[in-house]
Amino acid sequence: MKITLAQINTVVGDIEGNIERILGPVRDAGNSGSDLIVFHEMCISGYPPRDLVERAQFIEESRAALDHLAGVTRDYPDMGVVVGLPLPSHREGGKGVANVAALIGGGEILHLQEKSLLPTYDVFDEARNFDRAERIEVVPFKGEVLGISICEDAWNDPELFGHRPYDIDPIAILAQKGATLLINISASPFTVDKEAVRFDLLRRHAIRHNLPFVFVNQVGGNDELVFDGRSFFLDAQGTAREVMPMFESAIATVDTVSPGAAIEYVVMPEMASIRAALVLGTRDYLQKCGFSKVVVGLSGGVDSAVTLAIAVDAVGAANVLAVAMPSPYSSVGSIDDAQALAANLGVELHTIKIADIMNAYDAAMMGPFADTERDVTEENVQARIRGNILMAYSNKFGHIVLSTGNKSELAVGYCTLYGDMSGCLAVISD
Repeated sequence: MKITLAQINTVVGDIEGNIERILGPVRDAGNSGSDLIVFHEMCISGYPPRDLVERAQFIEESRAALDHLAGVTRDYPDMGVVVGLPLPSHREGGKGVANVAALIGGGEILHLQEKSLLPTYDVFDEARNFDRAERIEVVPFKGEVLGISICEDAWNDPELFGHRPYDIDPIAILAQKGATLLINISASPFTVDKEAVRFDLLRRHAIRHNLPFVFVNQVGGNDELVFDGRSFFLDAQGTAREVMPMFESAIATVDTVSPGAAIEYVVMPEMASIRAALVLGTRDYLQKCGFSKVVVGLSGGVDSAVTLAIAVDAVGAANVLAVAMPSPYSSVGSIDDAQALAANLGVELHTIKIADIMNAYDAAMMGPFADTERDVTEENVQARIRGNILMAYSNKFGHIVLSTGNKSELAVGYCTLYGDMSGCLAVISD
């Protein structure tokens, strides 16, 4: 079977746009003779849809989009399409909605498999929105028997957790019911070191059941979550035969009969993966929120330097503005460093001296603060002046403000409210 893995970047809530993002690869795969094309979890609705699934209209539009996509498959009668979306669960009681993988082809919906394991840890809260699958079934298709699962369905592995966190193993059930090909559609977000864990987990499934395994993961940033892609195809011995890139959209086609040479699965180095995740997350946050330009307060310190470099990688130097706001307490070195960094990155730099503004604050508060010592209050005024200036740039020119506080500072509260916390996205806060 020729299977196309479609690793695409979708937008939460943009059902119409997501269908267009799906249709291009569908047409290309159909025209090139693929038997099956596989997309990621919730690709029609975008993931995570969160409480959008509580809106009846959202579910109706998702189903209408699936029907439209099924109609398109009439143009490619020899190819099936696997997509993910929210659909009514048709239960008495419960949430009334399920996280579903749909197999469509020849103008029809051939199979619907609901997600069985609903994670409620870390960034996940799926039990809040979805009903658990009542049945796990395989589906015959073009000489194979497909065992389709959704993301967490593959994560009930005692070798990973030391115990089974769920009472069933959907992958084992699919294998027991006669699956000849395992498919997992995912929206598995990036965290440091997760790539190796995920590959080893799915490789064990392939080896344990002696079955080839197709894994297709979402790519792209959705607010604070970044999805790294890295979809792949494993043969029945758990050997990688196709490995797709991290942090970028990609399409690949494999032939399960003649999959080609074995590929060594190489994990992306930790620091490189963090940088790539931050660049992708920043770029998608801007684009999906309708922004094209950013402004960054540049102090000459490490945090603002890293944030500025990421911004340049994300949207290009021409779309980044740096603003230096020296005060009487700024060192010559910090000003020189800010200027050198902006020059090295090709970024326009504006310099606004804030000494007069600070003096005006001091004069205005002279009465209330009489007979008190200067302390952190006056220091924080300096940060708040800078925050106001950056937000003024944003209001006037439409640039989005990237705040520069790092994760350690935010974790312990070492940051100034309305000052260096001003901004729309804290790029290096996690």
